[in-house]
Amino acid sequence: MSAATIAPWIARAQQLPQPNQRVLVYVPTAWLEITVAVYKPSNASKSAHMFVTPDPHGVDRYVKGVTHWMPLPAPPLAT
Repeated sequence: MSAATIAPWIARAQQLPQPNQRVLVYVPTAWLEITVAVYKPSNASKSAHMFVTPDPHGVDRYVKGVTHWMPLPAPPLAT
């Protein structure tokens, strides 16, 4: 089974995550292309697609240029 069958990337223009859902985001123009972020929609028209990731100091940093996202996979089973 290919990885695309298990968890396909979803285009941001096609569908957005649920509010406050943690997801993997893909930003092709960033040095860190794939990272975990939270989708935090806003009522403001200029900030309709807000993905944020906390920095080590607990400050939310906006992730700009997200083109695709996917739900986080299930955590590994305890052994």
